[in-house]
Amino acid sequence: MTDRAALARLDVVLLGLLATGERTGYDVWKWFEGRGSFVGYSAATSQIYRQLGRFVERGWAAPAAAARSGPDTKLYRITDAGRERLDEWVSSPYVPSRRPLDPDFQVRLRFAGSRSPEKALELVRTELAFRRQAEENMDRSFDELLVSSDAGPAERRWSGEWYLMQGERGHYMVSSLIAWLEATERRLAAMVGRG
Repeated sequence: MTDRAALARLDVVLLGLLATGERTGYDVWKWFEGRGSFVGYSAATSQIYRQLGRFVERGWAAPAAAARSGPDTKLYRITDAGRERLDEWVSSPYVPSRRPLDPDFQVRLRFAGSRSPEKALELVRTELAFRRQAEENMDRSFDELLVSSDAGPAERRWSGEWYLMQGERGHYMVSSLIAWLEATERRLAAMVGRG
């Protein structure tokens, strides 16, 4: 992987957390298990430690003097090169995922959106436009491939009803997401307007 390759989610989370202060691998893991659970992505401690080691190799992080003692006292701080790489990611275009609850949006919103209300508004508007378009173009017709060719009338009715229920679940989830995006867009637009 070259330094200019796309950043993986764990790269973004680690750089984002290091940008706010020195951290140990255990600190990062604790964040994932607590408040970080809302980004919809997690990592094992072994992944975290390996990636922090790679960051040091790439020059994106450096060991910091640890004032505390314990099983994991190796602190890492972001370097100028790491901050530059994070800034490049923040400035890169956001392309929404087809899956409405994909962690990419949550990670992007948490670490890029926190830069400014303007950046957060840009991200929310991009996601909102994409979700509205996807919802408008959704094919809600019954998928015959999900029913065996020798199914009787009762099984076909049940399959159709079950398909409808699952489609409604997806529709309600996306509708809730769209409602949140709309409310957040209004709030951010008001903040930017007061600027």
